[in-house]
Amino acid sequence: MSVRLATSKALSLMVGAVLATAGLGGAQSVTPPPPGTLRPYVFPPVEQFQLPNGLKVILIQKHTLPVVEGRVLLDAGAQREPADKNGLASLTGSLLAQGTGNMTGAEIARAMDHFGAQYFTAGGYGAALVDVVALKTVFPQALALAARTVIAPSFPEAEVSRVKNQALAAYQQSHARTAGLAADAFVRAAFDSTAPFSRPVSGTPSTISGLTRDDVVSWHRTMYSPSAATLLLVGDLTAAEARTIAQQAYGSWTATRAPSGPVDNPIRSSAGTRVILVDRPQSVQSSIVVGQAGFRATDPDYLKMVALNHVLGGGFSARMNMNLREKHGYTYGAFSNLDLRAGSGAFRITSDVRTSATDSALVEAVNEYKRIAGEPVPVSELQGALNNLVSSFPSAVQTVQGLTGRIQQLIVWGLPVDFYTTYRERLAAVTPDDVRQVATSRLTPDNVIVVVAGDLSKIEAPIRARNLGTVEVWDPNGKKIR
Repeated sequence: MSVRLATSKALSLMVGAVLATAGLGGAQSVTPPPPGTLRPYVFPPVEQFQLPNGLKVILIQKHTLPVVEGRVLLDAGAQREPADKNGLASLTGSLLAQGTGNMTGAEIARAMDHFGAQYFTAGGYGAALVDVVALKTVFPQALALAARTVIAPSFPEAEVSRVKNQALAAYQQSHARTAGLAADAFVRAAFDSTAPFSRPVSGTPSTISGLTRDDVVSWHRTMYSPSAATLLLVGDLTAAEARTIAQQAYGSWTATRAPSGPVDNPIRSSAGTRVILVDRPQSVQSSIVVGQAGFRATDPDYLKMVALNHVLGGGFSARMNMNLREKHGYTYGAFSNLDLRAGSGAFRITSDVRTSATDSALVEAVNEYKRIAGEPVPVSELQGALNNLVSSFPSAVQTVQGLTGRIQQLIVWGLPVDFYTTYRERLAAVTPDDVRQVATSRLTPDNVIVVVAGDLSKIEAPIRARNLGTVEVWDPNGKKIR
């Protein structure tokens, strides 16, 4: 044996011995240390005041950086639009940035760029919004400009046509993918046709095509008013500065609006599990959704559902991903989500899986739903999920954007603005009995909506053979074929 070979062999043996001693030569045999006690965290105080015109203002002071975010939320989201004008709220929100009485959209963009500000407008499901983030030194000017796009947008005819075409293209693009087809079919199946949640936020080709500039102008005139708006100010401002800046930007806004009632999202009733298939020929993967409607953030058991969701599919190490991805290799990711809306939201599992594994993945997803609904969650598993949620919360709100997003949720969901003051403590106190109680009282594992979008020539027969429920085949527009 050569000296070099002998030396190499000796080094290998030494390294192996060191690795074995350190416990790195194979599977870990040492149990990880238990989590430490919850580190103290104080959610910043939430201050509120109102301008003379009725605009509500919420202020969170955060002085770590000289940055401020201002976001105005308007109760003018898609949940308020009539069904035959589906997409109007989204179209209007997108058009706010495209011009005012004395500035074009391009000029607004250049001005915001000059301020170094981040600026966008949108019309979502629960609210329309206009957002600007800028350094404190230029924030008053940036917010004042953003306010002009809320108060007096011009809605140029050419921009209306352009944004409509973008919405049509986005719809076609979404429905060219299995994930878009499955998501659309799920809400159509779970909610009554009169429910706002049953419709796409951006509209359908037929409703988008029928929208006009007059519709947009009328929607803005009818729905955009200070009495139906909330201005969030988060960042390096004092209370006195916030009052002055808010008044300068929005004090001249005098539009009025009739009060709106609560949003109704009626659920479609069913007597058992429905399996809805949507064809996407030659697709190499299938998108699956398993879930049910009927959840709100204002429910007394909301935090229990948050804990349950995190155990089932709220993160990489949750049950769904460990089963479908890590154990079986059916997918790159499988998760669950608590989608909360006014009136009623939804709880669902989603994943994109290999076509050849579609029926097997679907069985595993349904079984995991039944398992979380029917079996107690072990103390250690729940504790791990809760530790992850409560320990990650401070980092989620360390930026002005993170804080603004959290406060927006409270406004849209109808929760008190001090909700997050004791959020971590209340969440950490959830027990396995709490999860068991909410699972048995709220989940209906034998009466769920199952949706699969993919190549039916390859997946329909195997899925039918699994006998998971009553099988229906829908076209991409939600119409039953057979």
